Amino acid sequence: MLWDRPIRDLSIVMIMRGTGLSRPAFYQYFRNIPDLIEELLVDLEVEMNEAAVAWFVAEGAAKDEIRESLGGIVDVCRSHGPVFRAISESAPHDSRLEAAWSKFMGGWDHSVEERILKGQAEGFYRDGDAAMIARALNRMDAEILIDGFGRRTQRDPEVVLETLYTVWSRTLLHPTYLD
Repeated sequence: MLWDRPIRDLSIVMIMRGTGLSRPAFYQYFRNIPDLIEELLVDLEVEMNEAAVAWFVAEGAAKDEIRESLGGIVDVCRSHGPVFRAISESAPHDSRLEAAWSKFMGGWDHSVEERILKGQAEGFYRDGDAAMIARALNRMDAEILIDGFGRRTQRDPEVVLETLYTVWSRTLLHPTYLD
């Protein structure tokens, strides 16, 4: 449903009609649509963490692992882009979704910052404010991935991956490790 309409246009009746279940079944699990969306975001966070684990646990410059992890994230976003788009578009208008989106992005900021600090300490990554670099990369990723995969007409995933990888590798890797 999110492929075709914004979250604000959905109703519980519409959602349940698509499942073949009754409206009361919805209320056994969720209080309202924002509850459902928050739960979806938690599930997506697990999928994305699994997709990115190669880079988070890698040693050294991890050039190949950066690409592998970004590729996994692209795959998750290709499948679930409308959910990410719906949340990012609705967050400014719904305090609960704004808090959920902020928590989601903050978790990524922290994880990426920690990995950047590790790479900097080892001398593989460029010096700089790891927290700000993480935040900038994550916000860029969110915008590019939502734009690329949040609608029915999706961008070429290889082009999106190559774009993200180019920015990440040139931002993070010390020039010695770029080629």
